[in-house]
Amino acid sequence: MKKIAVCGKGGVGKSFIVYALAKAFLKRGKKVIVVESDESNQTLYRLFGFNEPPSSFMDFLGGKKSVQQSMIKRFQSGVKEPKMSLIEKDTFSINDIPAEFIKKDGNLAIVSIGKIKEPMEGCACPMGVVSREFIEKIELEDNEVMLVDTEAGVEHFGRGIEKGIDTVIVVAEPYLDSIEVAEKAIGLAKKMGKNVYFIINKMPANIENKVKEIIQKKGLPLSGIIHFSPDVYSFSIDGKVPETSDAFREVEEFLESINIGL
Repeated sequence: MKKIAVCGKGGVGKSFIVYALAKAFLKRGKKVIVVESDESNQTLYRLFGFNEPPSSFMDFLGGKKSVQQSMIKRFQSGVKEPKMSLIEKDTFSINDIPAEFIKKDGNLAIVSIGKIKEPMEGCACPMGVVSREFIEKIELEDNEVMLVDTEAGVEHFGRGIEKGIDTVIVVAEPYLDSIEVAEKAIGLAKKMGKNVYFIINKMPANIENKVKEIIQKKGLPLSGIIHFSPDVYSFSIDGKVPETSDAFREVEEFLESINIGL
């Protein structure tokens, strides 16, 4: 289980979980590649200490317009989207990605699939297609782990982005709407045959038992709880997260408890 997607409703803290998991894997001596497939998130690279993001992988393929035109030609020729191939190689490694399109720091690497840059530029479907193909075709070494920060909601399941994923970690905040989106994501991931784990993030201690009761009634497999951390909030305004926070320890404990074989 080396390709891991983190998903959930917008604002639940997916990027924080990705960041904390990456740090936990690095502590274990793993090489970590973080794939930012959320076309709206603008700050993930800052959490990892980079001054600027990598150029988007979409630009490596010629840019969004070029990818859209390629998709249109394939549709017109009768090729269905799941069979589409925009990356010429059947497989590739992170060493095949030019330096402009990947940021590295020791055993950490980060790639951004693409962003919405202009109004009226069209849907995010090309980024979904590229994300799916990137995840499927990248080959990881024995000591490498990939963490994918997905876009908010469950649309990425419809695009098949999780097809090449081994493990899905679903994150929710402790309120009903967020839990119900997580419930949908868990169901979709299970239908795809993925290993699924469920985390409640930002949990206030005073409602923990009530939230657990709701989750139990829904029959959801709760794998971990990350409690609300004032430190994380106070530092996040600067685009940083304190690694001494209890939230980091709880993410590490979650990783230990699920025993994903890495």
